[in-house]
Amino acid sequence: MGCTTTKVAQSHQAKEQQNYNDDDIDNIKDDSVFSPKNMAADDNIIASIAEKSDHVNIQVADSQAFNDSFVQQRQQAINNRSYQSTVQSWQPKSLQQLTELIKAVSKGKSLVDQHWIIFYWIACNIDYDTESYFSKDYKDQTAEGVFRFKKGVCAGYANLYKYLCDQLGVPCEIISGYAKGYGFENRKDAPTETDHAWNAVEIDHHWYLMESTWGSGHLNDKKQYERELTSYYFLPRPNEMIYHHLPEDVKWQLLKSPINMEQYLQMPKLRPLYFDLKLELVSPRDQAYVNLLPGKPYALVLIRTSATVKLKASLKSKNDEIDGGHRIMFDDQNQLYNCCFAPSHVGNYKITIFAKGAATDSNTYHEVLELSLDVKKILVNPISFPKTWDYFSDCGLEIISPLSTHLIKISNGDSNTQILIRTPEDVELMGHLENEAKQAITDGHRVYYDQRKKIWRCDFAPDRDGLFEAIVMAKKKSQSGSYNAAVAFKIEATQIPLPPISYPYTWQSFYDFGLKIKAPAHRSDATWAENASYTEVLIKAPDDVRLSGSIQYNHVTVENGSLAQFDNEKKLWQILFAPERTGKHEIIVFASKTNEEGSSSVVRFNLDVTKLRRPMKFPVIYSAFQTAKCQLVTPIDGVLKKGAVVPIECVIPGAIDVNVTVDSKWIGSEGYKDPILQRKITVGSKEVGIYAKYGGTSSYNGLVKYNVQ
Repeated sequence: MGCTTTKVAQSHQAKEQQNYNDDDIDNIKDDSVFSPKNMAADDNIIASIAEKSDHVNIQVADSQAFNDSFVQQRQQAINNRSYQSTVQSWQPKSLQQLTELIKAVSKGKSLVDQHWIIFYWIACNIDYDTESYFSKDYKDQTAEGVFRFKKGVCAGYANLYKYLCDQLGVPCEIISGYAKGYGFENRKDAPTETDHAWNAVEIDHHWYLMESTWGSGHLNDKKQYERELTSYYFLPRPNEMIYHHLPEDVKWQLLKSPINMEQYLQMPKLRPLYFDLKLELVSPRDQAYVNLLPGKPYALVLIRTSATVKLKASLKSKNDEIDGGHRIMFDDQNQLYNCCFAPSHVGNYKITIFAKGAATDSNTYHEVLELSLDVKKILVNPISFPKTWDYFSDCGLEIISPLSTHLIKISNGDSNTQILIRTPEDVELMGHLENEAKQAITDGHRVYYDQRKKIWRCDFAPDRDGLFEAIVMAKKKSQSGSYNAAVAFKIEATQIPLPPISYPYTWQSFYDFGLKIKAPAHRSDATWAENASYTEVLIKAPDDVRLSGSIQYNHVTVENGSLAQFDNEKKLWQILFAPERTGKHEIIVFASKTNEEGSSSVVRFNLDVTKLRRPMKFPVIYSAFQTAKCQLVTPIDGVLKKGAVVPIECVIPGAIDVNVTVDSKWIGSEGYKDPILQRKITVGSKEVGIYAKYGGTSSYNGLVKYNVQ
């Protein structure tokens, strides 16, 4: 029967991962990296592999049979909508009536058109008799019997086709032979009896093949017949048909050099789309099996085609998909797909290649060829491959770690894992983590570019024990639009510590500034103490970087809701956030160079305020406060009570003088001993300010301003 389109299923198989420390990254050899560049076989390797494969030079005997005129006539007949609608409208009650209808519409038409009308009617009206096929109790396979019951097996199709040709006076023969149809892959030895029948027809002194059975439909994996017109089998080329149809009489091979049964059984199963897309199986050449490469735990299949053709693959053992068992990468220089297949154990495997052309808008891939892989020795160092998409090759990604596995194990108290990827300068990455139910793990990933090592670090943290998929997406900076999936690893998590790690949202600038989060540690949510008034974030930064903050509720910034200051004792930035109400907030930290204007968003945390002791506002903080790395000890509340006596304590490093104003009046320089300002003031009715003067200037810089209530 005709081909079936197999959907690639997924199963899970554990592999040991290989990780690298920072010091090891620079020492990784290029040939150990998983990249399109290193998967591309050079011309010498391709030639060497091709020479070792048995090549059968298959040529059509009649070189003029498929001239341009014939090829054009054939395609015009197939595309003729009038023929299709006319044939579909027929409802003949007898074989004789069908004959008269065909004669009437065929009158004056070319032999190619007459054959298409017969072929198309059979394809539209005759079902394959699955009951007879599987029971071996064949019903009436004469032309009359097939017409009456509207079903038959291959012999019935061939008999009906010949009968209709005979009625039109068109030369036609029935061919008996062998076919690689349903169940062929289960065959161990050469067949002793013919198992298929099709036709040969003569047109303008040239003989052609005709396969109406396979042209009408196919049996699926559930042993059900699916009617599907496949026009490829209407006058197909003999040098293509020989891959799956071997006539008992060699003359009907219609080949310049006929092949024997042994060669036929060794040839791969090639589907019509293989020829339609003009694929070329470079290795293995004209054989149905492939072996592991010498000294390698994987097999290599080379397919030459243009970049407009996209391929996918499947590796199965006993109908079970081998997870991580294959990878396909396109070598643009040689116009060659490098398809690697990594078995997991001893046994026989089925390799299937699927394809689709650029001309189709559909995302559906169809089967184009099948091969077998027989592993007889235990693999010492088995490997597996992560799942890749076209974008992996298109963007030139290189996996640095982990290597030789598609499955990353997290255990022994670890909470997360890291994938290292190298990209060209114009490519940026993004991450996504999901569980087995395809549910996204909120804040379960962090992806950033390490400027020092020139690699992307992709962190993933499962939120519980189980199986997960870590997907890395890519986009060229020069192109607009969204990110596309490029590569994915499986993650097997066991004994994940609770609570699990989660990542705050970070911008690339966070890493460019060289920042490190100290608190909250490994959490995307800022800590909220029950009945507090504010929370804090602690960040370590280089000396020339200053930080600031913002708190938002429903995307509206809370006025005076943040205070960023430097703890000189701990050498950390302390950014405080004070919400005005309960509920979910976002808190954002900004960074800038000390000597530069403006700032950039660097990190965002979630904040869930469950209970608020009392709302408060911080004092107004001027940029000089952060530039001088000051720290306000007390009062933290930015609103002072009129007439109150308030102690002020503030760390102000490196000032020549520090002064305080009450209602815009200087109250004198006292209480400052570098770096500490410590004094008491009586609050006026308007505002209180803290000012500092530094070397080289005669004026004071505003640091802090309190309002009065």
